[in-house]
Amino acid sequence: MRGVLVVSCLLGCGAPGKKATEPAPLAPSCKRAAEHIVDELVGGKDPRPPDDDVNAYIKMISTRCEQDGWSTPAQDCFTRIKSLADADTCGTMLTQAQQDALVRDQARR
Repeated sequence: MRGVLVVSCLLGCGAPGKKATEPAPLAPSCKRAAEHIVDELVGGKDPRPPDDDVNAYIKMISTRCEQDGWSTPAQDCFTRIKSLADADTCGTMLTQAQQDALVRDQARR
């Protein structure tokens, strides 16, 4: 953008002779996307911003995503970013109006 559970099973559980399967990946969601975006943004910061600030930023992004109707592919993309460049690439999946709303709310923070 512009500027922008692990499930475990004990060995031996389940029916005998059945192999354990990998848990299905979690479906994308606005909350998961927002948490990942913020984790990537603040992950390397020292000192880490206060939790209240981090949580407010997560809430702001999640709200924008939900209210503006970010597509499932965009949400999925944001849950996989590893860098700001990745975030910029995911940002191209948002409409101009969605990008503008996010930038506007970021500026207010």
